[in-house]
Amino acid sequence: MSNIIDSTIQSYVKNAELSGAALMVRKGGKVVYHNKWGWTDIADQTPITDASVFRMMSMTKPVTAVGILKLMEKGLLSLDDPITKFLPLFQNMQVSIDKRYEFRPGMNPLSLLPKMLFFRMGNVKTEPATRDITIRDLLSHSSGLAQGIVGLLAMRKDKSIKKSLAQQADVLSQYVLDFQPGTGTGYSPLAGFDMLTRILEVASGMDADAYFRKEIFDPLGMADSFFWPNDTQKQHIVKCYKRKKNRLVDVTGTKDDMYGILACEAGYIAGCGGLFSTLADYDRFAQMLANGGTLDGVTILKPETVELMHTEAPEKHMEPDPGQVWGLGVKIRQDPAKGNLPVTAGTYGWSGAFGTHFFISPKDDLSCVWMTNRTDLGGSGSYISAKIEELVFSEFGG
Repeated sequence: MSNIIDSTIQSYVKNAELSGAALMVRKGGKVVYHNKWGWTDIADQTPITDASVFRMMSMTKPVTAVGILKLMEKGLLSLDDPITKFLPLFQNMQVSIDKRYEFRPGMNPLSLLPKMLFFRMGNVKTEPATRDITIRDLLSHSSGLAQGIVGLLAMRKDKSIKKSLAQQADVLSQYVLDFQPGTGTGYSPLAGFDMLTRILEVASGMDADAYFRKEIFDPLGMADSFFWPNDTQKQHIVKCYKRKKNRLVDVTGTKDDMYGILACEAGYIAGCGGLFSTLADYDRFAQMLANGGTLDGVTILKPETVELMHTEAPEKHMEPDPGQVWGLGVKIRQDPAKGNLPVTAGTYGWSGAFGTHFFISPKDDLSCVWMTNRTDLGGSGSYISAKIEELVFSEFGG
């Protein structure tokens, strides 16, 4: 057991930077580190256990990507299919050419507030999309759908509650794209992967919840992974916290919690970020990927499909962050030195807005799953996730 990992995370709990957390690290498929810290509920001092359930937020996206890739293997879709094949309303999309809504590096998000007061989608200067959005575009965050200032303002102005993926497809098909499909990148936090989940429903002929259960969760033995908890499962979900004035405030069930951010009613399957899971369950998902698509004799994906998943995917080379590129539902550390990252080239994975994080290093035969639920950690920019990567590669890399 690594004393430095343990002491570092203990200090985060002691300093009220984390309420509770859990970590699993494997090398060559063998557990080399597994530990838990802190509380599911600070007020009750209920300790984190292996049964503790966390909000995955955007760590749902790799699961959605695997669901889509399974349909590709079955011949029900291809990566370069236009999404209009499944969602006809996305024909004749318009693209912003409005200088008022151009993103500039270093832009302060607060500068958007005055724009939001007067924003009207119909007043945005546009040109026709040069081609349809493809499934590849959605999986690799290169679609232009809700990926820039126009998309952000549109989402902020929309106060409606998401009722179904079909209804949300109707809403999003009215959006103006932030750039021509395939020509830009960034991140589509909500729209892109919810539309992939709707495509999954149309292509499979199944409800998304049932599809994920049948094709991924049940075969992998992920019994504690779900989108909407029953009464028993609710008892194991950790409390959600936000740090204010150097202390952690319980924001469970508020607008800062998962359902507040997703703005959906019960039953909506948010493939962008609505999954709940445990450390043990998500570790099984990560191990399946690390093993080339198979775990305990059960094949979820072919090895070549997993390889494709963590291969640079957009039509052209684009770096959302220095030295990093998008695969299919995961971010790849293509040139770690360029981004001053402590990982090896080819390491891939993703994070959740509330601090969850996972990565797989094919070169090191190393995988890591990290769980915590604090709403203001900054997702993939979390300083704690960055520290976990540094400590894990220092201890177990190579």
